Amino acid sequence: MSSTESVIYYDGVVSKPRQAEISPINQDSVLLRYGDALELKQQYLYSEMILIGALGKIKPVIELKNDARIEFKNELPDWFNIKQKDIYQSIWKLERSPSLILFSVVFVVAFGFALVKWGIPFTSHYLAFQLPENTLTKIGNEAEEYVLNNLTQPSQLSQGQKDQIKSDYLLNVAEGRPAKLVFREGDYLGANAVALPNNTIIITDELVELAHSDQEIIGVLAHEQGHLVQRHSLQQGLSSLGFSVLYIAMTGDSSDLLTSLPAAMIGANYSRKFEQEADLYALNSMYKHHIEVSHFANFLQRLNEESDKVEGKTEKNPKKDEKQMDQQKPKTLEILDALSSHPATEERIQMVRDFEAKHPQINMQKPSTKE
Repeated sequence: MSSTESVIYYDGVVSKPRQAEISPINQDSVLLRYGDALELKQQYLYSEMILIGALGKIKPVIELKNDARIEFKNELPDWFNIKQKDIYQSIWKLERSPSLILFSVVFVVAFGFALVKWGIPFTSHYLAFQLPENTLTKIGNEAEEYVLNNLTQPSQLSQGQKDQIKSDYLLNVAEGRPAKLVFREGDYLGANAVALPNNTIIITDELVELAHSDQEIIGVLAHEQGHLVQRHSLQQGLSSLGFSVLYIAMTGDSSDLLTSLPAAMIGANYSRKFEQEADLYALNSMYKHHIEVSHFANFLQRLNEESDKVEGKTEKNPKKDEKQMDQQKPKTLEILDALSSHPATEERIQMVRDFEAKHPQINMQKPSTKE
C-alpha cells in the first residue's frame, strides 16, 4: 500500500489551492511536497495539527499554523497518526450507515414530540410559579395596557351593575385573593373575560349582557379566578415563546420571536387541560357557596350559540364580512381569534352535568335574576 497521499494544500499566504502529496516521516511528523513539480517541501508535526471532521460529502481537513490547510481527497490514510483520527473515522462510518440515519430520524422526531408534548409545558408551568410577584405585575400591566388601548373601549355599564358584580365576586369567588375587576366594552374581544397575571380580570359589557342571571356571571368570574390561581395565561405565554424558540432552532427564522409575551398571553388559546382545570375550580367554588352549577352550563351553551350566530352571519356574506374584518382588525391582533370561543364547549357542558349529578344537593337554591 502506498504511503503517499494526494491532497490539496493552502500555504496560508495566498488563497490559491495547490496540488500536493503528503507522506509520513516518522510517528510524529509528515512531509508535504507541493509546487508545479512538487519541488517545494514543508514538514509538519502532528501536534501542530487540528483535525476538522468530515460531514456528508465533505472530506477531512487539517488546519495548520499560519493559516495553512490540508484537504484530503479521501478518508485519512492508515499511517496518518493524528490522535483524533480513530474517533472521527468511526463517526464518519456511522454517518454513512442507513440504519443509523433511520434511527437518528426516529430519535429526532420522538424527541421533538416529547419536547412539545411534555417538555415545554412542564418548563412553562415551573417557570410560571417561580417568577416573583413584581415580574408578574409588570408583565400583567403590559398585557392590560394592550387590551385597554387596542382591543376594548370604555364600559357602558351602569355603576350599579358594576358594584353588584364586584360585590357578588368578593362574596362568592375571591376566597381572600380578590382580583381587580376591570369592565370594558368588548370591541374586538366581544362577549369575553380575560385573566391577566397582574391579578386582573377584564370582563366585557357584551358578556354581562349575554348573562341571564347573577349566578352565570359568578360562574364566569370563578372560571377566570381559576386561570389566575393556576397562572394559566402566563404558562400559555411562556409555552408560546418556547414553541417559537423550537421553531427557530429548526428553521433559523427568528422573525416571529419578536411577538411580545403580553400579546402572547392575551391571544393564546387555552389548552383543553387549562380549561378543564379552570372549569373544575369554578364548579367547586360555586358548590362551596351553594350556587347551582347549571347556571355555568347554561351560560356556556348560550355563549356557544352566540358564537354560532356570528359565524352564520359571516357565511351569508363572506366576501363583505372578510373584507370588513380585514379593514377593522390589525394583523397583529389576528391571534386574538382564539379568544372568541373556548374549545370543546359540549365537553365542558357535559363536565358540568357530571359534576351536578355527583352533587345533587346543590340544586336546592333557586336562581335569582340579574338586575
